[in-house]
Amino acid sequence: MTELRHRFALHFDWVKHRRVIAGREVILHCHHYNSRIQHTLESAAGIDGKRIIREAAESVFAEHVLNALEAGDATDTRWALAAGLYAHLGFGALDVRGVATGRVTAASSHFVEGWNAGFAGRTEPVCTLTEGYLAGAHLAVTGETVAYRETACRISGAAACVFERAAGPRAAIPPVARALIAFSPRPAAAFPAPAHIDGDKIVSALVAMPIHGDAEGLIPAFGVYLASTPADFYNLVCIRFIEEMAAKGLARNAQRLLVSDAETCALNTFRGIMSSPEWDALVAPMLVESADSLYGVVAVSNALGWGNWYVTQHTPGATLRIESVNGYEAAGYRELRGTAAAPQCFMLRGVAAGMMGLVYGTGTMADRFGTFASSEAACICTGAESCRFEVRRA
Repeated sequence: MTELRHRFALHFDWVKHRRVIAGREVILHCHHYNSRIQHTLESAAGIDGKRIIREAAESVFAEHVLNALEAGDATDTRWALAAGLYAHLGFGALDVRGVATGRVTAASSHFVEGWNAGFAGRTEPVCTLTEGYLAGAHLAVTGETVAYRETACRISGAAACVFERAAGPRAAIPPVARALIAFSPRPAAAFPAPAHIDGDKIVSALVAMPIHGDAEGLIPAFGVYLASTPADFYNLVCIRFIEEMAAKGLARNAQRLLVSDAETCALNTFRGIMSSPEWDALVAPMLVESADSLYGVVAVSNALGWGNWYVTQHTPGATLRIESVNGYEAAGYRELRGTAAAPQCFMLRGVAAGMMGLVYGTGTMADRFGTFASSEAACICTGAESCRFEVRRA
């Protein structure tokens, strides 16, 4: 597998501030966010959240795995690449040696780690994304449309997660349909920032870090488990969740839940980053005033593939205005659904509140949650030039 890892090489698009692996834009998020998004969907009454996750994963990863394959690859090599991509992205370690008999196992799982951290005590299998990943990988490798289901999971004490192929073919999940949009970002010079905070230096250092799966297919970094997940997966999952909840008159509830998930992510991920040796070596020497930590966190976030955003107004400890010129949610919505009637950046909205709570809040992360409230005043997906967020004390 080592000689094939060049197919997973990271490319960072400096114009769009996007991370690209095997031809797909990927987003770095932590296990707190990924498990909470899953919990939000799977716990919502009246909708089938597991189906939404499986179908989004199957359609997105069928394309992603296919991107990593080449015409001359033997079947065994193709499956090894599928398992290698899964591990490289940080989802865990798949053993595909029994795939011909319809059985795949995993000795480690990003999703089990996430659920144990946030929702300990669950016994139902939690690797829903993996079910969709395997279906998508199977289509990419063999051209056959099949389903996989998790029949045992480490969350309930099993030695390994076990996935078994369902009998017989089934209807195919349509590929992701998108209409690419043109992107003309405003230059960073258009946004004032403290001269002593070198955002490009911070982004360059983080992009150069080897943030990919280890021997267990996991990415333990900054006190959390990270994973590189295609932006299209997040966008499809969140858009479909809101659409299905809206059909029940619960769109606002769905949106609030997604904002809450993102705030939790920001508090935990950036807490780990600010406590890390990398922060102490790279960012801390740039900090002159207390408010500079916020600018440092924003610079770090611009290396995660979310897009690029900048502080436009800040009263330390009180208010924040922040502008995103290429957030993956807004761009994704435009590509997948067209123009929206209202802003759609629920992740960035929650993160904006979480960053303020982290920098200016006190006590535990639970104490800081909800100390700041955020709103999206304008959004690219409604036709605005950029997405603008306003944060204030709750």
